[in-house]
Amino acid sequence: MFLIVAFLAVACNESPRLSSVNLPNYKLVSIDVPRVSANGKISPTQNLVYNIEIEEPMQKDQLGLLQDYFIRKGKEDYAGVNKVIVRAYLKGTSSYGTPYASLNLIGEKKEILINESAIKLEALTGKPVTANEEPVTTTAQKKVDDPFIGKYYCQRTHDTYVFNADNTGFFVIQGGGPSEFTWKRSGDNVTIMYEVFGEQKLRYNPKAETITEKSESFGTLLFEKQ
Repeated sequence: MFLIVAFLAVACNESPRLSSVNLPNYKLVSIDVPRVSANGKISPTQNLVYNIEIEEPMQKDQLGLLQDYFIRKGKEDYAGVNKVIVRAYLKGTSSYGTPYASLNLIGEKKEILINESAIKLEALTGKPVTANEEPVTTTAQKKVDDPFIGKYYCQRTHDTYVFNADNTGFFVIQGGGPSEFTWKRSGDNVTIMYEVFGEQKLRYNPKAETITEKSESFGTLLFEKQ
């Protein structure tokens, strides 16, 4: 009987102590593996990070099950690690760098941090490209086909602009919540209007499929279409 249990555990790539049968549903997106020093040990400053996606917001007790599972898995897979972080993103939002929950183990201290703004981000990313669900008219179809419409990402700051076909959009600073705006474009000139922050000018390069932003803090920032 022991041999059968052991065989099943290996076949499922899970140790007997790491059964995921009762875990909430999740999808593993990526793993940031800690570096090993020359002496073959993991430095205490190195993080092991699991990036996962979940279908919907969860209560802390459900998140705690995921946290405990990945802590055990991390310690088995990477002997000596003492900083295990699980970033739980709502479905479809992991590319924006704004997790719904961060499940952290630092030394012996565990904590669960929830970012409610990620719920708003999920709602915005699930928004249809047209303003309503009515049949697409010729005019609306032209707007959908506008090559400017889409998502633009800055490699330098890891921030993101999203422009929808209904002249709405949002801006996301990595790790933060979305700031919504309306926009209009005249040729290469793009004007966005935030309800709180006011007006901002951007420059669009249709050939390179990029937009540029003049930032007081960072100078000229380049955003590339994704």
